[in-house]
Amino acid sequence: MATFSEIFKPVDNDYGLISLRRVIGCTVDAVWKGTTCADAGMVATAAGVFNVAVAIIASILISYAPSVAVMETASEGEADRTLKYTFIRTGLGALLLLPLSSGWTLAQVLVIQIMVWGSGGADYLWAKVAPKMAGSGYSDIATLPVDDVKIRAALANALRVRTLGYVCADRLNEIAGYYNVSTSAVAAKTLGGAKIASAGGEITTPTRHTFVDGSTTHFFNGSTQLCGYVSYMLPQSVTLPEKKTPTQSADVATMTLMDAIATSAVTSGYTAAWSSVDIYARSIANAIKSPGTYTEQQISDAIAAGVWAAQSALRTALNTAITSRGSEVKAIADQYLTDASSAGWVFAISWQRANVAMAQRFQSLVNGVTFTPKEPDNIAAIIDPASLWSLFSTPRIADAGTRQIVALYQRDMGYLNSFKPVFADMASTSPTLAAEQVGVPDNSAGVSSMMRWVYSKLKVTGTEGSTQWSDPLLDLTQIGVGLVDTGLKALAASAGASLAKDVPVLGRLAELSAPGLGFVGTIFTGAGWWLGGVLPLLPLLYFFGAVLSWLVNGLEALIAVPLWVLTHFYPAREPSLIGASRQGYLLLFGLLARPLLIVMGLVVSLLLMYAAFALLNALFASVWALMIPLDGGPVTSAMVTSGAVFLYVMAATMVVMNSSALMSELGDSALRWVEVGVQSIWGSSFGEKLTSQINPAGRLSGSMERLGGVAGTGTYLRLSKPNKNRD
Repeated sequence: MATFSEIFKPVDNDYGLISLRRVIGCTVDAVWKGTTCADAGMVATAAGVFNVAVAIIASILISYAPSVAVMETASEGEADRTLKYTFIRTGLGALLLLPLSSGWTLAQVLVIQIMVWGSGGADYLWAKVAPKMAGSGYSDIATLPVDDVKIRAALANALRVRTLGYVCADRLNEIAGYYNVSTSAVAAKTLGGAKIASAGGEITTPTRHTFVDGSTTHFFNGSTQLCGYVSYMLPQSVTLPEKKTPTQSADVATMTLMDAIATSAVTSGYTAAWSSVDIYARSIANAIKSPGTYTEQQISDAIAAGVWAAQSALRTALNTAITSRGSEVKAIADQYLTDASSAGWVFAISWQRANVAMAQRFQSLVNGVTFTPKEPDNIAAIIDPASLWSLFSTPRIADAGTRQIVALYQRDMGYLNSFKPVFADMASTSPTLAAEQVGVPDNSAGVSSMMRWVYSKLKVTGTEGSTQWSDPLLDLTQIGVGLVDTGLKALAASAGASLAKDVPVLGRLAELSAPGLGFVGTIFTGAGWWLGGVLPLLPLLYFFGAVLSWLVNGLEALIAVPLWVLTHFYPAREPSLIGASRQGYLLLFGLLARPLLIVMGLVVSLLLMYAAFALLNALFASVWALMIPLDGGPVTSAMVTSGAVFLYVMAATMVVMNSSALMSELGDSALRWVEVGVQSIWGSSFGEKLTSQINPAGRLSGSMERLGGVAGTGTYLRLSKPNKNRD
C-alpha cells in the first residue's frame, strides 16, 4: 500500500504548481521543494498588508472571546465544559495568524501546502489510471475505414486511365508488329519511387506507372510516357520540429516514430492498391477490345469490382502493416505516457488528444496521397512522334494497315469512354453499384447519397459490437469533413445557378434552384464545421476551465482563510475544536480533493462519451435506415436529409458538452454530498449556459443538488451561514 508521501508528492515538473507559482511567487517552491524564497512578489506583498489589518481585528477578538466566556461561566455559577475548547480554538486561531516570511500567515502557507498535496494526489492518480486507459485501447491507432470516398474516387480515376493506357498499348503493339518491329514494343513500366538525398533529408521521388517504348529501334522515339500514366507521391517521413512545451522530451521522438510507422504502412497499402488496379485494368481492357463477348453490365460490374478490390487491397495491406507493429505502437504510446506524465495531471487531456492526433496524422497521410492521371495523347502524335526523321518521311498513319488498327483503337476508346458515368459513380459519395448495402438506388440530387454516407459512418462508430475502442471525437471529425465538402459543393452549385439565371430556357430553373442549394449548402457547411472543427476541441476547453477554476479557488482561499481564522475567536459554546469554523475546514478539504476529482471527471467523461456515442449512433442508424428509402424527389430529399443531419449535430453537441462538463461538475456534485460549498467558476456556469438550450433534462449537478438536499450553493468560494437554530 502506498504511503501518504508517495500519494501526495507532486512530480518534479508539475505544471499545475508551476502555474500557481507564476501567480503567487516563489513561496510555492518553498513549500513544494523546500527552496529559499527571497522575493515573494506582488501578491504576497498585498496579502501582507491585508494580513496586518486582519491581525488588528484578531487582537481585539482574542481578548474579547475568552473574557465573554469567563463572564458567562461566572454568571451561571458553574464550570462550563465548553470553556476549554474556547481557549483552545482561540489559541489555534492565533497560531494560524502568525506571520511568516514573504508576508504570508501560517494559515495561508497551509493553503498552499494543501494545493501542493492536492496536485500531487492528482499526479499519482493520473499515473495509475492512464496505463489502464492505454491497455483498454486508448493508444490504438485507428485503422483505415472500410470505405473512404476520397480514396475510392482517386482509385476509380486511376483505374480508368490505366485501362485507357492498356487499350492504347495493345493497339500500338499491333502497329509495331505490322511494321515487323515487335509485338511488345510498348511495355508497362514503373518509374520513380527512388530514395534520393536532399538538404532536408532523404526523400522519395514521385512514382509513375507508365508505358514506354521498349523497342531496340526506338520505333516510338524512345518515349517514356506512351499511352498516358498515373503518377502519385507517397508520403515522406518527417522529423517534427521541437517546440517549447512541458512534454517536449516526449513529443518529438514519439510523433516522429509514429509518423515513420504510418508512412511505411501507407506506402505498403498503396503498393498493394496499385497492383490490384493494374490487374483489373488489364482485364477490363481485354473486355473492351472484344465487343460482343461481354455485356455492358458485365463490364460495369468489372469496373465496380476493380475499384472495390483496390480499396480493399489498400485497407488490408495498410491495416496489416499497422497491426504487425502493434507491439511497437503500444510501446511508443506507453513511453509517451510515461514522459507526458512527468508534466503532471494538468496535461492529462493532452495525452489523450495526442493519441487522437496520431490517428489524425495517420489518416492525413492516407488521404494525402494524390493520384495525377494523364490520358493517352492523340494517336497520330504517338504513331508519328516529332523527329527529324518524321519530317522527311511519309507518316505511318497514312498507311492503310495502320489506319485499320487506328480505327479499332478509336472504336475501343469510344466504347471505354462510354463507361465514364460508371467510373464517376464509383467516385461518388455512395456508388449506385454499392447501394445494395442500404437497399436503395442513388438520388439524382446526391442528398440521399450523403445520408447513406453518414449512415455508413454511424455503423462504423461502435454500433456493431466491436470491442476495439474508437475515439468518437475522431469519428466526428471525419463526418464533419464530409459534411463540409458536401456543403461547399452545394454552395458552389448555388453560386453557379445564380450566374446562370440569364441563360435561355435553363435560367428560370437555375434561379429557382439557387436559394434551395444555398440553404442546403449552408446547413451542411455549418454542421460540418461545428461537428468536425469545434466539438472535438470542447473537452480540451472544459478541462482547461476545470484547471483554471482550481487555481482561482486556491487564490480565493488564500484571501479568505485569514477571515475564516477569525471564526476561531467566536465565543460559541461548542464542545469541539472546530466550533463555528466547520465550513472552512470542509472548504480546505474540497481544495485538496479538487485536482483528484478533475482527473476522475476526465476519465469518466471520456468513457461516458464513448458509450453515449455508441448508443446515439445505434439509435440514429436505425432511424436513418428507414429514412433513406424515402425518395420524394430532390427537394424533399434535401429537406429530410438536412433536418436529420441538423438533429444529429444537436444530439452530438449535447453528448460532448454534457460529458465534458463532468470534468468539473462531477467534482462539484461529489463535494456537495459533504456540504462543501465550493464550485468551479468555469465548468458549471459555462456548461449550463451552453447546454441549457439543448438539454431539457437539466444538468447533472442540478439533480445531484436536489438529491443531496443542498440548495443555493454559489459559484465562488464562500463560507456557509451559521445555523442560528443549532442547539
